[in-house]
Amino acid sequence: MKVFGWICVVFGGFSLMGAIFTENSAVGPLFWLGLGITLLYYAKQKNNNENNNKTK
Repeated sequence: MKVFGWICVVFGGFSLMGAIFTENSAVGPLFWLGLGITLLYYAKQKNNNENNNKTK
């Protein structure tokens, strides 16, 4: 999930820059960027929960 999150962030970022420079719609790139950020957030939360459970 973490790797796919980074792929979505990079893809969305480059697509967003291309959409802005060519004055196209930015809805699709914003979706991929948001999806990547969400996946990275959930991966971090899962990692934190696993670490907290190991220390208890």
